[in-house]
Amino acid sequence: MSNFSHLSVNNKLPEKQVDAGLDNDLGQASVAAINQYLQLAVEQKLDIDTICQTIKLDKKLLSDNSQHISGQLFQQLIAALLIQSNDDLFGLHTAKYVQPGSYSVLGYISMNCENLGQVISKIQPFEKLVGDMGITTFSPLGEQVKISWHCQFTDPNVKRHMVDNCLASWLTFARYLVSHDSNPSELRLSRQQPSLSQQQEYQAVFKCLIRYGQSENAIIFDKTLLSVPLNKGDQQLLTTLESHAQSLVSNLTTEVDIATQLKMELEKALRTGAFHQQDMAEKLGISAKTLQRRLAVLGLKFQSILDETRLDIAKKYLANNVLNLNQISIELGFTEPRSFYRWFNKITQQTPGDYRKKFLIN
Repeated sequence: MSNFSHLSVNNKLPEKQVDAGLDNDLGQASVAAINQYLQLAVEQKLDIDTICQTIKLDKKLLSDNSQHISGQLFQQLIAALLIQSNDDLFGLHTAKYVQPGSYSVLGYISMNCENLGQVISKIQPFEKLVGDMGITTFSPLGEQVKISWHCQFTDPNVKRHMVDNCLASWLTFARYLVSHDSNPSELRLSRQQPSLSQQQEYQAVFKCLIRYGQSENAIIFDKTLLSVPLNKGDQQLLTTLESHAQSLVSNLTTEVDIATQLKMELEKALRTGAFHQQDMAEKLGISAKTLQRRLAVLGLKFQSILDETRLDIAKKYLANNVLNLNQISIELGFTEPRSFYRWFNKITQQTPGDYRKKFLIN
């Protein structure tokens, strides 16, 4: 449900879909969405404390549903949960924990719409509150509708569980909103056909024809379901919630821009040597503590952005073969070449020279 988009309030489907680009850095994810996975982890008695320590995730953030962490960190969290869990359908099973709060304010906006079509029309402006885990597209299929989800996570195993969570949560939440078991016509999954027992579990959730090994992950349903009324809708409350959500989106966009602005300033400052946290905070017109707090909201740290910025520049210089390694170390703000060599080797598990050779050979 977190990425429904592109449907007008009058429930008419658009003539053409424009597939938005996926964010290469995986964006961010709301704690509200993350907690679906953590609730199942608690049920399965997984060691969440150790997992958080291992991936350097501040567990205190997870107690506040208004917070966000980076998409990269969310992917690492799911990967770690899957290693501990023996559940090969972990993502599918998280759907039973979906609730309005799982979609942040968006969930409560959905509860106060008139029908499912209006719910869908409200998602696009506020989907960023839930996260950047993927992109949803809608396509008309005669008297039916296809809703597809394109997960942007890069770990194939995590991706499969994320897809299962997303599609099963959509359906579970939609049934909750209308208080009856409306079933889709068809489910398409890119994963290969699982064992018979796992097929039965998918069937128990979706209750429709399921096709595996497809080129997309999508749910197909009857267009008439867009007009199904919701149980309780309060238009006055809906307006209030939308206003609040718009404010949250604006604030979140500001926080995301902080990370982008920081990286841009770092790129300009590395060679000067004045690129430490205090220096960068002054460049951005804020205090060092404020910079640290805003980055923490995104699950980021100053050092990680510094390393990422340096690595991007280093790879660019190593690839174009114009500067020698000593010159590159100066451009990156290292006091001596061997510090650059050690840092690059620690980050990439290879020396700068080896990286350059492999790149030139390829």
